[in-house]
Amino acid sequence: MNKKTMLILLVAITAAVTYFLYDEPLSLAKRAAVEADLAAQPDKYPATPVWWSDGGILAIGMLPRENGEKRNDSATEICQILWNNNVNKTVVEVYDILQIQKSDEWELIGAADCRRKAP
Repeated sequence: MNKKTMLILLVAITAAVTYFLYDEPLSLAKRAAVEADLAAQPDKYPATPVWWSDGGILAIGMLPRENGEKRNDSATEICQILWNNNVNKTVVEVYDILQIQKSDEWELIGAADCRRKAP
């Protein structure tokens, strides 16, 4: 095999590997659908998501519980909203909305791993 053929083969393999490993960021339409579903329940989710990371992390602000208990169950409920919108590669992080508003401190009060393989 000559050098030119090897180079073409190497470029083709590199392109194929990149294609299969590349994860597209979450579309704006899916983000908007998730945010609309969250906004439809203002008593549970009083704030719009405060941060998205290419669909990999959804950070949302919620009121802390009076007893200081974590909101992991609330984050898990948000997983169902994500899955209903076919969002399967996201981790949910819940932050104390009062702390964010008061001092811009991001205090994590709950989390859930909502990543799953699409059916």
